[in-house]
Amino acid sequence: MDPWLVVFSNPGKPHDMHQIDVYYRCMNQNHVNLASLDLNLITALSALLEHRSVTVAARHVGRTQSAMSHSLTRLRDHFHDPILVRDGWTMQLTPFGERLRPRVEQAAQATRMLFENSVDFDPALSSAVIRIATPDLCTQLFTDFIGAVSRQAPSASVEFVEASSVRQSVLNSKADIGLVFGHPKANANLSVHPLAALDWCTFTPRGHAYATQQSRQVWSDAHHIVVGSSGGTAGPIDKAMRKRGIERRVLCYATNFSSALCLAAEHNALFTTVRAPFEQAAGQLGLVATPPPFDMARAPVSLLFRADHGDPYAIWLRKLCVEALT
Repeated sequence: MDPWLVVFSNPGKPHDMHQIDVYYRCMNQNHVNLASLDLNLITALSALLEHRSVTVAARHVGRTQSAMSHSLTRLRDHFHDPILVRDGWTMQLTPFGERLRPRVEQAAQATRMLFENSVDFDPALSSAVIRIATPDLCTQLFTDFIGAVSRQAPSASVEFVEASSVRQSVLNSKADIGLVFGHPKANANLSVHPLAALDWCTFTPRGHAYATQQSRQVWSDAHHIVVGSSGGTAGPIDKAMRKRGIERRVLCYATNFSSALCLAAEHNALFTTVRAPFEQAAGQLGLVATPPPFDMARAPVSLLFRADHGDPYAIWLRKLCVEALT
């Protein structure tokens, strides 16, 4: 049996004085290695002292009974005191556990205050570089956001970064904000905010037959530019075509939207994609936005952020971006 359980389970029974002396010497050690401690033990200890039950304390903090028992063992080893001892069908605090209560209450409150707002943030004093990962030419969608940053944080700047995977760039802290087409899944480290869905269009050279005769046959017979690779996964346009039994002649697979628009203008070809981010650049290249020859559900778009976990800078950035883009 644990020697400390012997001491406190029978308080009226005499015990070996050497054992009690060891206990008090351990209790009065002043040197604590903070690096070896887990701050989660504060939460566990607070719950144990309040509820005096491993099961109830575990339920209160959302942990398993096994995990809470492990925490109690670590706390007993650290303090050299059992803290909780069984008394019939219930558990009681040891005298040391009773003395701990006010100190633990203060520590738990101080810890909560520390991590609720760990750093004060004033946008007006910030010189942050806000990095955004987004498909090329989608930068136009952030025009209002850039204006809002310049007003609220005049010393901050915005940088658009290239990313093969927008999601991973945000998760790996290479970007603060991401924009993707679709509905990616959120998790404990990633926050997803859907934006208004976008309409589809076919960017068409002004002199092309499809500019004046928007039939399925003219669209199908035309040369098309596609972003992606010949062996890539079928996108929403391919799926909509297959559903209706429509085919198209792909002239070229482009690596990005900028080159796709240029190739469509240069080779009198069609480029079907979402309308809003690319319409201005397309117009400058002599392309007009025409509807596809078949109906398509609007394209979902989402903003990605790292989970803020109460960080004032992250909260400000997310709020500013969402307001500017909605």
